[in-house]
Amino acid sequence: MLRAYTKQLLSIADPKPEPSSRPEVWAGGRQELCETLQYFRAYHGGGYTTGGFARGFMFDKSAHARDFVDSTVVIARAGGGLVKDKDSGERVVGSDRTEDSKVASLRNSMQYFNPVVIITGADNPNIPSQPPHTYCVLDYFKPTHIWSEKSKGKKILRYRFEKLDATKPSWWAPNNNEAQIEHGSLDPPIVYKCSKCNHESQQIYLQGWMCLQPSCSMFWLLAPTSTNLDPHEPVEADLEYDPCFLKQRVRWPNDKHIYSLASNDVELSGLSIVGEDCSLAYWQGMVCPKCGRCNSRLSWTGWECGNELQECNWKKEPPHIFIPAQSLRDPFFPLTSSYTLSRDTHLPLVKLDVSFKDNYRINRYTIPGIEGFVAHLIANKTVLEEEGGPDRMFEELQREDIGLKRRGLGSGMLKGESYTRHFLVNYGMPYKFIAATASRSFDDAARPINHTRTRLNWAAKFVLAEEVVSEVEREVEEGWKKNEFNEVLALGYFEQQRINYHDDGEYGLGPTIATLSLGAPGTMRLRMKARHHNGVSAAGVYDDTPALPGCAAYDARRSAQSSLVALKQSNPQAYRARLKTLPKELKLKSGGTARDAITLTLAHGDIVIMHGAEIQKYYEHSVDHAGKLRFALTCRYIDPNSLKEADRPNYEVRPDEGVYDGGCLPAAG
Repeated sequence: MLRAYTKQLLSIADPKPEPSSRPEVWAGGRQELCETLQYFRAYHGGGYTTGGFARGFMFDKSAHARDFVDSTVVIARAGGGLVKDKDSGERVVGSDRTEDSKVASLRNSMQYFNPVVIITGADNPNIPSQPPHTYCVLDYFKPTHIWSEKSKGKKILRYRFEKLDATKPSWWAPNNNEAQIEHGSLDPPIVYKCSKCNHESQQIYLQGWMCLQPSCSMFWLLAPTSTNLDPHEPVEADLEYDPCFLKQRVRWPNDKHIYSLASNDVELSGLSIVGEDCSLAYWQGMVCPKCGRCNSRLSWTGWECGNELQECNWKKEPPHIFIPAQSLRDPFFPLTSSYTLSRDTHLPLVKLDVSFKDNYRINRYTIPGIEGFVAHLIANKTVLEEEGGPDRMFEELQREDIGLKRRGLGSGMLKGESYTRHFLVNYGMPYKFIAATASRSFDDAARPINHTRTRLNWAAKFVLAEEVVSEVEREVEEGWKKNEFNEVLALGYFEQQRINYHDDGEYGLGPTIATLSLGAPGTMRLRMKARHHNGVSAAGVYDDTPALPGCAAYDARRSAQSSLVALKQSNPQAYRARLKTLPKELKLKSGGTARDAITLTLAHGDIVIMHGAEIQKYYEHSVDHAGKLRFALTCRYIDPNSLKEADRPNYEVRPDEGVYDGGCLPAAG
């Protein structure tokens, strides 16, 4: 009878039937799922733990042969530790698995009666019906058992989950579902105490009871039988679940309690809290109240449901609570009409030159071995409060919709679309970088966009011509006019948004890039790219570009350079072989990153100028900020001839006709 029950429980129709109803919450991609649901923020892997507790699990394509799902119970292998089998190509357990922090977190959830949420992917082979979406939330489950087994000779960990409210209909039950064994209707599972280790274990399989304590000498051994007189391991292929174990009911004091599967249904407090609508909660995703889809916030103005199949028209656009520029002032670094104090730092190998001019403190950094410089123009009170200046620009950008959106990055390693962690829009000449964005004409741009272009054209000429004789300064002015900035990329950041390490060395860009920072303070970090710092690729091949000061094994790599160049010219085959042996000789490792060489604290109204193609070739930079709202407006020159015909604008990008001269402001002091 028990084997008949087991056969009934494990049978899955092929093809799978439709589910009996629709999921309450679902997602079309991994990023929108993780940005929306507080109980699952794991962009990779199948488990999410935080604060010492397990919150959610996802089970998709990578399933173990003994994994099990029905309308009330889920059994799964603990994730991690899989390697590719050389013979079959399948992913298998590479070594014995022991309890780690994730398992400890799940035990905490069991002890504190914290239910977890289980999510299924559309490719889950064990789900009894076909999920209608890429990711579907099942429900809240009680983690009831954690134990060890063996699979293909390796110790693995297994979990059993039981639906918190077993009386609630399960949408994933097949719509042609026959009468199932009622949850908790069978006898309790058999429990024995091991004679060797004194640990109790439940009988999980019909083949017989086994000790499940992995350190015990009797672990995973069946009792002797008439055909096998010694304790022996079971035949994996013959293992059948004991339905008394599967369908047992473990009672919790909070059984049938209601916990929301949706999350982040934010509403303004009505207290006019400055920056409230720019906080972290306001750019996380939301579950559509009409169809249940998880939606990332892709628009600066609010959320919109992306469920095109049902033509869902749900939108939510919270009003913006205005942030006055005066609220940006830092009481610990008071602004005056004198030159502002610096908060930048740099490594000793970087050369710093400090100058003061036109109300800006100018920190100019040059990196040994690199042609070019990075300049940080730190504004004072006079600059911020000038007519039409940074204060006014920041406030105007809050009042106008300039078209900021999070742009797609492609799916990459994740299912579904991935998006930038900031909002952006481009004006002028199209800028095709990793997150390509539709461009707009300067003709219809808001005043801060056009004024940024004019202001940064002045700043770039000002810095490039600094400390040169007047004749050379005129040459700079004339040469700049030919390749003045013809593009403005506007980025908007809410709380905790950032842009990760990258470079701006794309084909067709001019050698000078300038950025105006408005709003909350930002932190810009520059470091040597990993390839140039480590001197070896992930594949173990030596990087033959000249070693830069500050890189790993600088002296040794510099000494090897001349002989490597000679070998490349005389014997290309030997040269290629040498690239594979040299990293080991020099003890180079591909992992790790360089230290930040320069760290700039970007205050409201500050300008950063990066000049020189080698800065972008060998170094990369990131930006994050510590506040509710920040804009970064970046100008470049983009050679129109570098654009493909399809990428060229359908409007004219005219020369900058604005007029600005920071030298006309009252002198600092």
